[in-house]
Amino acid sequence: MSLTPLDYLAAREDRLVEDLKDFIRIPSQSGTPAKQPDVLRAADWVARRLAAAGLEHVSVCPTGGHPVVYGDWLHAAGAPTVLVYGHYDVQPAEPLHLWTTPAFEPQIRDQKLFGRGASDNKGGVMAAIAAVEAMIACSGRPRVNVKFCIEGEEELGSPSIGAFVKAEANRLACDLVMSADGSMWTADQPQVVLGLRGNFAACLRVWGPSHDLHSGIHGGTVLNPLEALSRMLASLRHPDGRIAIPGFYDDVLELSARDRAAIARVPIDEAAWKSEAGIPAFHGEPGYSPIERTWIRPTVEINGLWGGHQGAGPKTIIPTEAHAKLTCRLVANQEPERMFALLDRHLAAHTPPGVQSSLVAEGGLARPYAIPGDHPANRILTEVLTEVYGAVPYETRTGGSIPVLAMFAESLGAPAVNLGAATPDACVHAPNEFVHLRALHRAARSMARFCERLAAARARGPG
Repeated sequence: MSLTPLDYLAAREDRLVEDLKDFIRIPSQSGTPAKQPDVLRAADWVARRLAAAGLEHVSVCPTGGHPVVYGDWLHAAGAPTVLVYGHYDVQPAEPLHLWTTPAFEPQIRDQKLFGRGASDNKGGVMAAIAAVEAMIACSGRPRVNVKFCIEGEEELGSPSIGAFVKAEANRLACDLVMSADGSMWTADQPQVVLGLRGNFAACLRVWGPSHDLHSGIHGGTVLNPLEALSRMLASLRHPDGRIAIPGFYDDVLELSARDRAAIARVPIDEAAWKSEAGIPAFHGEPGYSPIERTWIRPTVEINGLWGGHQGAGPKTIIPTEAHAKLTCRLVANQEPERMFALLDRHLAAHTPPGVQSSLVAEGGLARPYAIPGDHPANRILTEVLTEVYGAVPYETRTGGSIPVLAMFAESLGAPAVNLGAATPDACVHAPNEFVHLRALHRAARSMARFCERLAAARARGPG
């Protein structure tokens, strides 16, 4: 009996874990200037691993920013072509003192592998490489054609990859995108993700006097930029949580009653949610459940504030300027450029006399993405996840963003399914990030089985 891809993966589970450990050891923080050599080192590492897995035409491709790693295997005549997407960059590991073990020294505890990037997204990338290696190694099985597109700027909002995808549309052409930057509901409960929110980030600067002023001499005659900033930020929402920016909801595509009913069927433990978040109560837009607010409604968030004296002891000044970091999560059919313009106009209109303000975009503009639940690829994915996990997957959406999925849809005309090893409890973007080992291995098995089923479905034809 010939070896199957699942047999191959089962025999090499330890190798997958060791490969992931090596990958995690590279501190590829794309937003940290001092780590830029490590970002390039991670790209080279991925390229070498793709070549070792049997991929061809492997290259590290310049983008104007951090490079994309490409590789392909195109020997399945008549079979569909799947483009595997993922990213090798990670979020900053700080604050380092909150990690139980060092962020870039991976450790296994309680059947979890801890380290920055273990779930987001090095675990998913390694699962995909292992799955494709298994398919290439095992002859005589239905296979798809495979292309890899692994980027290094996802944690920055993918600012360079849009132009790369447009320029390389012929090389990246595919029938379907399989995003390894996906997640499951839990380590034992799968999900099929039908939508992700878009996103953009901005920095607001408010300035008044040309230099810090003595608060005794000038207090009461000069508008404090920090006070002005506070007023401007308070104007973004009504007290009940509804966004107060004129026109912000105009383009929102409302879900049907059927879709909202499907969301309502997903079991949500709101008490556990509040406990995990460390909050006494939910807050947000009236008329929507907490999960709907994170999945299907837009938001505006204040991510950081600074200005004036930050050191120990008093300093009696009126500071010259104040700053805020903002992000907006967007839903279909909101265009990030238009939403940025609305935010900019609103803040300009609420800039009090006595100060000036400017809003500057930071990073890329990510469009929201959605795929119908009854898409043929989702039907296959549902079957595969049910078999691998022994549980029927939930149909979900997510409040997070993967900017490139909308770019693939626009430039390649290819829909995307989401598969991966991450879970909501995995401390993604936080200290002590980890991946459940069983979720990692299930991700690899699911990817291999999904590709084979996709090829089999093409061979059967319609119906």
